[in-house]
Amino acid sequence: MSLNRSAVSRSVALTSAIAIVLLSLPVFAQHGDGENSTPAPFRPNEQRNTIVYRGAPTNVKQFNVGGIDVILRPTGKANHVISAKLFIRGAVTALPAGASPALEELALQVPPLSGPQGMTKADYRRKIDRMVTGIGPGAGRDFSTMTLRCVDEKFNESWDLFTGVIMRPQFDAVELRNAIETQLLTVRNRYSSPAAYANFLADSAFFSGHPYGRFDTEEDIRAITPVRLEDHFKALFVKSRLLLVVVGNVDSADLYRKVAASFAKLPQGSYSERSMPSPPTVTEPRVIVRAPMGSREQVPTNYIIARFLAPNRDDSLYYPMMRLVVFLSGSLFREVRMERNLSYAPDADANFGKTSYGEISMQTTLPDSAWRVTEDQIDFFRRYVIADQYITSGLSAWITNTYMREQTNESQANELGVAQLYTGSWTNAFRTIDAIQQMTSEQLNEAAQLYLRNMTVVIVGDPTQITPSEYLPNAWSEPLEEPVPPVDDDSPEG
Repeated sequence: MSLNRSAVSRSVALTSAIAIVLLSLPVFAQHGDGENSTPAPFRPNEQRNTIVYRGAPTNVKQFNVGGIDVILRPTGKANHVISAKLFIRGAVTALPAGASPALEELALQVPPLSGPQGMTKADYRRKIDRMVTGIGPGAGRDFSTMTLRCVDEKFNESWDLFTGVIMRPQFDAVELRNAIETQLLTVRNRYSSPAAYANFLADSAFFSGHPYGRFDTEEDIRAITPVRLEDHFKALFVKSRLLLVVVGNVDSADLYRKVAASFAKLPQGSYSERSMPSPPTVTEPRVIVRAPMGSREQVPTNYIIARFLAPNRDDSLYYPMMRLVVFLSGSLFREVRMERNLSYAPDADANFGKTSYGEISMQTTLPDSAWRVTEDQIDFFRRYVIADQYITSGLSAWITNTYMREQTNESQANELGVAQLYTGSWTNAFRTIDAIQQMTSEQLNEAAQLYLRNMTVVIVGDPTQITPSEYLPNAWSEPLEEPVPPVDDDSPEG
């Protein structure tokens, strides 16, 4: 059924976030509307398009200081915030054999809370509080980070503390004990709610047999000692693993001197990037059904998470997939929630890394019915090419939202570093707007055909309400070999 103007008005009134989704959503009829959709021509996997790059700023500087790669984006004197983000390549994918992700998480968490050697923890805390400076870690799957946030007038003092924490770390016993307890609670909370359990199962099932499929246990965490933490910390901070990105009112010559006097003195190390395979689970569709754990076994809501492979950032279908999940999310919201009230917040999203994946999620008391509608939307995007006017109709709202996300210096530093690590060039951080504007409806359909299939579907809920065969359809488990002709029906209902 087509989405009319009154429906759009009602949806905008719900929340501003919903409005952004719907503005990005094509207003097209269902499968039978031949005016707004055309049969999808199948394009072989090898056929790729090249996006013309137009828009990197000229003031971004990239240089190397004694083996440390540095990217600097000066902001001018009007911006008083400085963000320095030190990227550490590897993360979960480079852990030693038998090590759990908690080893890296704890190794990075404790020193910024303890302060550098030669300074008491109390003096360190007092100083960073007085300067309103932040030093914080982040542990991920492909890379970890250590980030400095400060104002420009306190940059010199803040930099000394930042480099001190990394070059001369302390592992305070109290902070380590608190961090371990937090990690243990995180592991226990995997089963504390059906939603958390569904997310854990989706990760475990989709990444089974893959480097991302390493998960902590309580035994792993309790076995971590201060000596192991210090050894792993030293292994992380070697020049072959590091990339420094700075955004703020910083002079390049001054930054060069600061890096030369600090990080350039770290050991070189011998880290090298590893190729990342696709998860072995993406060769066929799967469904996993589990009842909630603990005292919540009678919860009537079923939690559905469907995972599927997605293109990486250096793939020509990266930008089409980025836009496709926005269309799919809006379509699910309209058809599953607004039209049928089968789920409060159905959603689709994508997570891009060395191994990228998409995700469909919803919570519902009628799982089979909600999934049938979801299948219809998946099938629509795989089989039909959306008319070009609907590709561009919500573009201005999407671009505005993208710029709003990148307003802070820290978010810009993150985008520059991510582009450098995943694509080999920071300039690709500025390609998104141009690439999205040049994207065609055929590319979006190609992304749907290649990736919206072979899903791992995890359901946590009442097994008596779930028919597993409903989640293993043949219609979208394999590539389309021939376009399916549109239904000859001009009615508004399709």
